[in-house]
Amino acid sequence: MSLAPGARLGAYEILRLIGAGGMGEVYQARDTRLDRLVALKVLPEKLASDDARRQRFEREARAVAALNHPHICDLHDVGAHGQVDFLVMEYVEGQTLADRLVRGPLPAADVLRYAVELADALDHAHRRGLVHRDLKPGNVMLTKSGAKLLDFGLSKLQSTPDLTGLSTVVSGSAPLTAQGAVLGTYPYMAPEQLEGRETDARTDIFAFGALVYEMATGQRAFQGAAAASLIGAILHTDPAPISTLQPLAPPGLDHVVSRCLAKNPEDRWQTARDLVLELRWVASNPASVPVMQPQRDRRAALWSMASLAVLAAAAGVAIALYFRSPADETVARLTFTPSPGLTLAEVRNGGPVTISPDGLRVVYVAVGSDGQQRLWVQALDAMSAQPLAGTEGAAYPFWNPDSRAIGFFANQRLKRINVDGGPPLDLCDAVLPRGGTWNHAGVIVFSAEGGAHLYQVSSGGGVPAELTFERSNSESLWPSFLPDGRHFLYFGRFREPGIHVASLDQGEKTTLLAKGLYAGAAYASDGYVMLFKGGSMAGTLLAHELDPKRLALVGEPVALAERVPFYPNFGRADFSVSATGRLIHGTLGPDPTSLVWFDRAGNPIASVPGAVGFQKPVLSPDGTTIGAHRIDPDRQSQEVWLIDATRGDKERLTTNPGLDIMGLWSPDGRYILYGSTREDTGATTYLKGVRGSTTEVPLFPSSDERERQQMTDWSPDGKHIVFGSRGQKTLWDVWTMPAPQLPGGEAGAPALYLRTQFNEHDGVLSPDGRWMAYSSDQSGRLEVYVDAFPTRGAGFIPISTSGGRWPQWRRDERELFYLASDHTLMAVPVQTNGGFTAGAPRGLFKLQMKEGGARNEITYAPASDGQRFLVNVTREAAAPPISVFLNWPAALRR
Repeated sequence: MSLAPGARLGAYEILRLIGAGGMGEVYQARDTRLDRLVALKVLPEKLASDDARRQRFEREARAVAALNHPHICDLHDVGAHGQVDFLVMEYVEGQTLADRLVRGPLPAADVLRYAVELADALDHAHRRGLVHRDLKPGNVMLTKSGAKLLDFGLSKLQSTPDLTGLSTVVSGSAPLTAQGAVLGTYPYMAPEQLEGRETDARTDIFAFGALVYEMATGQRAFQGAAAASLIGAILHTDPAPISTLQPLAPPGLDHVVSRCLAKNPEDRWQTARDLVLELRWVASNPASVPVMQPQRDRRAALWSMASLAVLAAAAGVAIALYFRSPADETVARLTFTPSPGLTLAEVRNGGPVTISPDGLRVVYVAVGSDGQQRLWVQALDAMSAQPLAGTEGAAYPFWNPDSRAIGFFANQRLKRINVDGGPPLDLCDAVLPRGGTWNHAGVIVFSAEGGAHLYQVSSGGGVPAELTFERSNSESLWPSFLPDGRHFLYFGRFREPGIHVASLDQGEKTTLLAKGLYAGAAYASDGYVMLFKGGSMAGTLLAHELDPKRLALVGEPVALAERVPFYPNFGRADFSVSATGRLIHGTLGPDPTSLVWFDRAGNPIASVPGAVGFQKPVLSPDGTTIGAHRIDPDRQSQEVWLIDATRGDKERLTTNPGLDIMGLWSPDGRYILYGSTREDTGATTYLKGVRGSTTEVPLFPSSDERERQQMTDWSPDGKHIVFGSRGQKTLWDVWTMPAPQLPGGEAGAPALYLRTQFNEHDGVLSPDGRWMAYSSDQSGRLEVYVDAFPTRGAGFIPISTSGGRWPQWRRDERELFYLASDHTLMAVPVQTNGGFTAGAPRGLFKLQMKEGGARNEITYAPASDGQRFLVNVTREAAAPPISVFLNWPAALRR
């Protein structure tokens, strides 16, 4: 059945036919409700006419719709119009891989890039129980942002093969899909598919190998003039190595693809995750040939340290190949695999992985099967880690110089523990720690109060002494001792930005690098310091020689690793170095966040098209535009964007270096208040016009006592701005100030609204301006309260009952929303006439986000009527690999 342009299927207007195949016809269409382009697939009549098959299809389609990955085409909707059943998918602009292959093989760099993206997409779906079963060039779209996998999971809807009547195989860019079977497309079908045996995720891995082979060579891995000869080739022959057809292809690619194409599923890569790791290794080592041993289960982490040691011993070179001395000129990059069953803590929760000074072990913070977060120590030549008893709640571990003890923070205290056993020793207070370092003389330097102060204390415990060389209203983060044990590096922010060297003698500090994009440093070995350059979501690790007498950098830096994660709220990059020439660092994975509209029952209504990677969504007063910020790794900055709430059209509002943070809309929707870490004006907050204006008004000079501000509300009448601030005493208070006279005016003097001996956050005013909702930890955990405004008088009126933060008022003032501690969105009926009364909280639905996300910034925005919510959704994503760089100093001598 063909549909003419202008025809309607429900809310979808047909624009043109895009293509057709065994799974139906595909049209470009317009969603008239949301005014966006979509791809609409009309299903084959025999699928739609079978009730059982249709019901199964709908179940499978719902599962596919739950996928959220940057390289999988989104499934928006499933619909029916009369006798016509159809799917509504994301409309992706670009060309199919099949069309691209008409021009011949792809460049090696593109082959590896697309292969990694597609393997990661397969891993994402396989982990959720979905198998593609029809992976082929026609189901891959090449776009400006990379490869997109189409039709995921829909090919598994039929299970009985029908191979009759197929005597020829279509050549060119559109190989034939087996009609009636929907099992796959002949040149990419695994032997078990052709033989009617059970299929699983490894079936996709076979097709993936055939796909990559064709990308690299321009030829199909298996060929035949008819179906019979093609099937025979798949079942009984192996394709020629890629290197014989493309000599410039990376040697490691031959091994990866040939193992994908193994006839027996047991001999293939067992998971797509293994495949991703191998391809990334090939991409980072294009000239290397991997040393492999056949094995059935890649979960044993072939490139873990233990496996490499075993392989070296089997080859007769023993462990010396592995634990080389720094003087050896061999350089190796490996992937470190943490102990199975553990969930590594991110930097905001106490990470990252930290290598010992002797380079033999790592310590990391992880959550085990009992749900407890503690320290785990793992030797690099071991397959599993050992927990350190008594370290529950640990964060930010650091080693002593002889690698026998570890310092760490827990429960606002600095502690130490011996690696070989024994209870931890409590050393001193350490509120809001930001790293520590330990010298041979038994002195520990650590950062506390969120970086506001550096202290020194004996490793045996005692009263810490403040180091006073730093100016006030600055942050001094992540100290690292130099070899002399007196000087140490640290990263400074705000009034003293840059990489500095200070001394226990408390003389004047020396600035190695001022401002710029440098955001972290640690002494490495061989007279070098390791520097992180980035300052946004990710950056580059650089080795730079240090003159120890002049305390100055000499020569030019050498880049060692790219796309190393950075956590701007903590000023911490994900890396650690030993004193023996070993470097361990994280790698940036795909950003799994997206903006999705939900109804009150938690049902997704619609995704904002293309709104991937945005944080802190704030709706404009009229509900048509979203303000949010997003990291731009290419520009090494974080910027505020304006997003059409329906169509997803995007416009960059800020282009500053550094970190811009979405704040508030003015009540008339003409201005946005946003935070920024840039240092060119001395301000921390700026006001900017939304349409056609480049003028920015700086607010809050960094010399202000309230050096850490968090904008939380702009009153509906436009008169007040509400913000949280943390002063030198490290507790958060609620402040207000008269809003600036627009355009271009200055804000009035701030006034303290609420200060106690506890932390108060998240102040928001009711629509009539008479009540302030906020969160406070006076009960021992954050709960939501309400008080009168502008003059307090009603006292702490409790709203939440089991933890809460980020209150938001409904526009008609009939409800107050907040997030419970388990990320459930709660609704509380309220009345404000003649006083304030609140009903019992009711859970609406649980937000999908990373653990800890709700504690850092708001992740939802209610529509004005409170019937739907824009949510910053964080889908589960596979943890990116942890890389180990052995003998990195040898790379400097090449």
